[in-house]
Amino acid sequence: MASRSAAQTSSTSLDTDAWIDAAFNALAEGGIDAVRIDPLAKKLGVTRGSFYWHFTDRAALHQAMLKEWRKRASYQVGSRIDNRTPAPDERLKQNLALPNSTPRAKRAAAIELAIRLWAQRDTQAARAVKHIDRVRLGYYAKLYGEMGLAPAAARKSAFLFYASLLARAYIVTDGETDVGDDLAGMLSLY
Repeated sequence: MASRSAAQTSSTSLDTDAWIDAAFNALAEGGIDAVRIDPLAKKLGVTRGSFYWHFTDRAALHQAMLKEWRKRASYQVGSRIDNRTPAPDERLKQNLALPNSTPRAKRAAAIELAIRLWAQRDTQAARAVKHIDRVRLGYYAKLYGEMGLAPAAARKSAFLFYASLLARAYIVTDGETDVGDDLAGMLSLY
């Protein structure tokens, strides 16, 4: 029993969140194929045993990543913005400004793109993406509804808004082609 405690102490000095965060870094840099146990352990400066203390296998890590991404990608962002302003048009504008606004936002966009690519070949990742899309579209439709649009028009506007938001994250532009400043007006947020 004493040897188990010693092993537990050294194995658990690195928590599950550290493994998930390292996995997200690998995902953002190289896609899901880059999320491998040995390279992650090496990057974290631990042995494979630390990984297996927290996860049964690579699939369990993938599950934990998708669960954490669902939490980060919808609920945390929405609640932070909702706490800043009650006005629905302002909440939409703040959402629209998120992509590429900070290094953290750029990392989140890279992770999201990698998860969307992963979802094209993995049913669990596809379910996570479908869930996030449904949550976000519902949230944006609710905001457009609060701005006075009928439910059908709110859903259509929400889709256009969401498509524009994703495009802002993934389309590289320069000063001549960037329409970010005009986008809010085009999406009827003014």
